[in-house]
Amino acid sequence: MKAIYLNIWAGKVFEPLIAYIRAAAADTDFFCLQEVFDSPLARTVSWSGRADIFTHLKNALPEFTPFFSLTVENFDGDRQTDFPMLHGNVIFARKEIPILSHGDLLIAGETWAGPGTSPIFPHKLQYVRIKVSGMLYTIASVHGTAFPGSKADTPERIAQSQKIADFLADEKGRKILGGDFNLMPDTESVSMIERTGMRNLIKEYGITDTRGRLSHAQYTESQRQYFADFAFTSPDVLVKNFTVPQVEISDHLPLVVEWT
Repeated sequence: MKAIYLNIWAGKVFEPLIAYIRAAAADTDFFCLQEVFDSPLARTVSWSGRADIFTHLKNALPEFTPFFSLTVENFDGDRQTDFPMLHGNVIFARKEIPILSHGDLLIAGETWAGPGTSPIFPHKLQYVRIKVSGMLYTIASVHGTAFPGSKADTPERIAQSQKIADFLADEKGRKILGGDFNLMPDTESVSMIERTGMRNLIKEYGITDTRGRLSHAQYTESQRQYFADFAFTSPDVLVKNFTVPQVEISDHLPLVVEWT
């Protein structure tokens, strides 16, 4: 099986993103996407994402069932909107895969109190549970709190990792966890997840960059951050391959997990 994790930057790099997703759909079972907007209006949000990107994703993935996880309403990335829009994450699951259950878990924040406030808005872990060849699997996707931008440990991030660790401890069967954690590799927040017994595929496969050129081009060399995204599996997941392709479709790179 195969899962792709990606923060899509709300579809700011629209045509390359949709082309990548259409091509990858042929042999992918799950797309776990963060920073997804959903609106009936074809509007551009304040930082050039697309308010209706969820509609375009659904059109690109007709063979998949979408499960949307709402984090905040009428927020466009910087400010309150004057039109209806949802912000959240989505897992697309191939239709022939039976979904036992699905849901989400608040891991950081409570309500959005306006630009510059902390937390800016809620962040969630989203999951689907499946059974394949008699084995239970939990496929989980994280969009971690983005502030402060240093991606260093904070009390909020430690609490966030504790909620993720508690969730993993309660799940039965095999587990695949990934997404945009907004963390650096050397943080205690990452170590807390590793100490649950999960394999850190970023570390294991020697990945040195999960952000890519479109992120790095916005900053000087000293300002660049080469990490934010992680993928973990429980030891009983038979990982076939893990790659982070250098494709220019977002300010994050996709994490591609394949297992048997």
